[in-house]
Amino acid sequence: MRILTALVLSCAVLASMGACEQGAPAPQVSEHDHAAHHHQTPDAPPAAKRPDEPAGPMIETGSFLLAVTPSRSGYQIGKDGDVEIALESRGEWHVNQEYPIRVDLKAAPGVALKKNELVKGDAKEFDEKKVRFVVGVEPSAAGEHEVSCDVSFAMCTEENCILERRTVSMPLKVE
Repeated sequence: MRILTALVLSCAVLASMGACEQGAPAPQVSEHDHAAHHHQTPDAPPAAKRPDEPAGPMIETGSFLLAVTPSRSGYQIGKDGDVEIALESRGEWHVNQEYPIRVDLKAAPGVALKKNELVKGDAKEFDEKKVRFVVGVEPSAAGEHEVSCDVSFAMCTEENCILERRTVSMPLKVE
């Protein structure tokens, strides 16, 4: 946006001096692609991956921490367990209470999920500082199986809101 403003102002100044030709093409405006990189504040740790790529079990930025964690250290075939998905605000940021938060879950073969989609009403905790979901899992095969969570949410300050869609995943070890 600053570049566009600078170009318009430059052309206005040049036009007043007779330097811009009538009918000269307007400067090209390109949409800024936030998915192509990650904006960071000085206190934010570096992001390991782009927002559209699956991360490990945790993503932390200057505005939020998003994590998926097992409810226990080991799962057993045929015994129900849980996985927790937590979103915590950082600094002046808060979780937008009006935005329709959503978690889409996927599990590798060998793990059944009790729900494949979670929304605000499914949250065990939901306020401006923290959102916490718990989803049931039932392992049916031994080994290490991935559980992946695509989370859509909005983080806000007094001045603005940023819509986020991030993916976190974790290995689920089944004995």
